[in-house]
Amino acid sequence: MAQEPPEPPPPPPAEPAPPPADPALAPSAAPAPPPPPTAPEPEPAPEAGQDPALPPLDYSAAGPPPPPPEKPERGFQMPPWSARVDPFNWLLEGRLGLELEVGLLDFLSIEVVPVFVAAEKPPTLNFRGSNDVLQKSGGLGPISGASVDLGFWLDGNVFRGYVIRAGITNYGYEYRSEDDAGVIDQVDVTEREAFFMFGSHSRWGAFTISGGIGLGLHLKKQQRCFPKGATSPGQATTDQCDNQLLIALDRGASKVVDLNGPLFPADLFGRFSLGVTFD
Repeated sequence: MAQEPPEPPPPPPAEPAPPPADPALAPSAAPAPPPPPTAPEPEPAPEAGQDPALPPLDYSAAGPPPPPPEKPERGFQMPPWSARVDPFNWLLEGRLGLELEVGLLDFLSIEVVPVFVAAEKPPTLNFRGSNDVLQKSGGLGPISGASVDLGFWLDGNVFRGYVIRAGITNYGYEYRSEDDAGVIDQVDVTEREAFFMFGSHSRWGAFTISGGIGLGLHLKKQQRCFPKGATSPGQATTDQCDNQLLIALDRGASKVVDLNGPLFPADLFGRFSLGVTFD
């Protein structure tokens, strides 16, 4: 029997795969080319009025403005005030008013006006035919009384621009007629009025000029007259006198003059004053 050929020998074992290459030893990629140079940004133009040689101002770094400084607390502050005199009433009526006024609010003031009797025979008495009548203060010494009023300033600032006044007066006067033998007749009068006045103030520094026109209403309506056929000042009466306030100029009461004005019980008056004002 023929022999079977021998089996072929087994193939030699495969060699192990080489270890992976060390990344550190791997060839590196070529470096990227540098970026092309960029053009420099243009410098901002200098602001108007700024020196071109100086660097531009950088407002971005500035923070919010600092708060305003606190006002220091003050003690008593003198309010605005004014002092004035009326030379025209002094010369025409013989009555010198001293106008003293102080501000209470921005738009409100209060005024006190004491009146001094400066002349016994002023021109206004002569204009009314009372050239033989003398006037005298019926108050404290030469002060016949005073008025008080509130001023409402239309511009919102005291002592500037236009003002509306509302007030009351209280004056006392003594009128008498005389001849060579002495006093003929005498009348004591209390002038108490409520009044409104429209006026204005103009200022140049501390110097001020003020003026106005007002309308008053007598609250105490004194009357005095002589009955028909009276032969002496002692026969004067206060009944049915038709708003007259008569004073006799002779001892027989045949010549009299009315001390009340033609508009009584209304009273139309004016004021023009010079003085100073301080805020």
